[in-house]
Amino acid sequence: MALRETRFRVFLPLPMPPLSFPRSVLRLAPSLLAVAAASLAPACFGQEPAPAQAPPVKGAYETFALGSEGDAARGRELFASTSRTLCALCHTVDGRGGLAGPDLSGIGDKFPRRELIRSVLDPSSTIAVGYATTRVTLETGGEAVGVVKQATDAFVELVGADGRPRRIERRDIASQTNSDVSLMPEGLQAALSLPEFSDLIAYLQSLRQAPAGARGEEVPRARRAVTFEPDFTSAIRLDHPLWFGEVPGLKDTFAVLEHGGQSWIIERTPEGEKQTQLLDLRGVVRRGGASGLLGMAFHPKFAENRKYYLNYQIVENGQISTLVVERRFAENLRSDSGEPGRPLFKIPSSTQDHQGGCLQFGPDGFLYIGMGDTGPQGDPQGHGQDLNLLIGKMLRVDVDHPDNGLPYGIPAGNPFAGKENIRPEIWAYGFREPWRFSFDSLTHDLWVGDVGQDRIEEVGIVRVGENHGWNVYEGPNRFSERYRREGVAYVPPIFSYPHRVGVSVTGGCVYRGKRAERMAGRYVCADFETRRVWALTQTDRVLGQVVEIGRAPSRAVSFTETRDGELHLVGYDSGMIYRLALENVDPRPVRTRVLAETSERKPVAWRFTTETPAAGWMRPEFDDAAWRQAPGGFGTAGTPGGAIRTEWNTGDIWLRRDCVVDETKDPSRPRVVSLRVHHDEDAEIYLNGTPVANLPRWTQGYVDIPLSPEAARALRPGRNVLAVHCHQNNGGQYIDAGLVEEVEGD
Repeated sequence: MALRETRFRVFLPLPMPPLSFPRSVLRLAPSLLAVAAASLAPACFGQEPAPAQAPPVKGAYETFALGSEGDAARGRELFASTSRTLCALCHTVDGRGGLAGPDLSGIGDKFPRRELIRSVLDPSSTIAVGYATTRVTLETGGEAVGVVKQATDAFVELVGADGRPRRIERRDIASQTNSDVSLMPEGLQAALSLPEFSDLIAYLQSLRQAPAGARGEEVPRARRAVTFEPDFTSAIRLDHPLWFGEVPGLKDTFAVLEHGGQSWIIERTPEGEKQTQLLDLRGVVRRGGASGLLGMAFHPKFAENRKYYLNYQIVENGQISTLVVERRFAENLRSDSGEPGRPLFKIPSSTQDHQGGCLQFGPDGFLYIGMGDTGPQGDPQGHGQDLNLLIGKMLRVDVDHPDNGLPYGIPAGNPFAGKENIRPEIWAYGFREPWRFSFDSLTHDLWVGDVGQDRIEEVGIVRVGENHGWNVYEGPNRFSERYRREGVAYVPPIFSYPHRVGVSVTGGCVYRGKRAERMAGRYVCADFETRRVWALTQTDRVLGQVVEIGRAPSRAVSFTETRDGELHLVGYDSGMIYRLALENVDPRPVRTRVLAETSERKPVAWRFTTETPAAGWMRPEFDDAAWRQAPGGFGTAGTPGGAIRTEWNTGDIWLRRDCVVDETKDPSRPRVVSLRVHHDEDAEIYLNGTPVANLPRWTQGYVDIPLSPEAARALRPGRNVLAVHCHQNNGGQYIDAGLVEEVEGD
């Protein structure tokens, strides 16, 4: 959700994502530090004597760690110490995995410092898909608790907080349930001093991924970014929407699905926008992590038969299953008919992971369904390569001509039709979590965004009968040899990127609209967690150019192409649908170097005051010695996209900092400089006393704002002073700023 698992976080042994969701729909994330069962909590930090004084409150740890960079080397010792933290009992840091908690080898790329801190302090608040606690009650009356590492028809294998696997035969299980309480107990930070806690966080932040062969290591930004235009006014209220589309045959009428089970019809009428309920499946749908009301498709002959199709998960006797159900609209096309649905598929899941979620009718009139491997993490049973299973596959069926006692028929062109011990519904295989896919309306290519495991996200064009590699490959890289077969061709992705860039791909669409000629034929997709939006070209499935065209205002859980060829994005957190104004994009790539860092990755010291300063406060010669010093960014918790290290909750704040600039540019070429800024709300920014930007309202995250040539001339070799005044009006608040310079482009 992509809703991915939404790999929302990690967890260390302190015992996914929405979309995640896509691990994303996607976040949806692993809990982050040390998985230790509640029964082990007294020993989780070893046999240190009880402190003589009560430890600092939880908020003190967060505040201290946000304001202190910490010592990663000391943090590494704490991580490895079985007498202090026992983190290493449940987490590996070398890519091996297999313990109760996720491998943390690239965790510093996936999450900013603030999220790492919160994952340790509040382990149950953001448990990732794949690392939820499972509780098994035995027929004998006993109980086992842990994270599922293997699940077959014969047994379930749990790994507890002690790192030891326990295999339980299915015949011995009375019931099996999932818990929203992490194996990692609360309060583990209390055994550490404030500096030690900061050191541990510094070590986690230092765990970054080495270049891994993905094509997205260095994605330049576009010369001019996309803008996101809300499709509806604030009168339309949506709770974590996952899917959006036009109702066929009707003008200005749309359907929207919500994660929790509700769906809506939205109409634009002369009297204004109107929102009415299509269907309420709350109480039927299992909402949580990678499951929920995930996808919808209209029959190609909807105008005649009013049929539509839903993809969602249910739980029966502890068993999670994916349902694909055919339903009908009422005759007025404004609500569901209320008739019983016709189930097409009921596909059992091994765990609560990777349910897929997307379904679409192809240009051939057949229904395509994306199914994830359903876990556990790493696909230990090789579901993606097992042609006797529907999971880990792209499926294709004929909903109009049931055959052989099935509620659907098998199209003649399906590659495995009639073959023994192979499911005939399979169109292609080797997928982990094909969260979102689409057909190019011109070429009919099937584009699939497949959510990765620990290192790589991928996008590819899928053709009939192909094997796209999981779990032999993760993206272009080898993952496991267990299910490799000689003579099998594994199709590599067109575009892949490592977790230093993003952690949960949301597949998109090829642009075929009329408003943006320069974007014609480019595939547009996003990362659910980081909100990066990319546009790429390809020839014969070989990547051409890829550029970052912007950051979505909210986590991007789904894309839709409307009848006019324009693209729309579903904002999971904001509850809004946006049109991508691609006509504003200049896709020529730009590369930059940092002149003055922001606080996105690490603390940057500023002088600040919340009292109105004396005149000339923005000038380089102003004496700011009486101002306080603290790390940026400044703001309040919950402000979208912020890396808050110092709380700011007053109406105004004034900031100053020095930055030293080397004279390394070509003197014959004017400087092309941009502010790297995240402001909420009104900000005025000065460079060496010269006003260079007046920014009303807010941004949802960090953006690059080009300076005029006149403003850029205020930059000089040596010492420069960046000064900022930010004024808060209402809602969230945040301010941070830096400088970047264009160094190349085409």
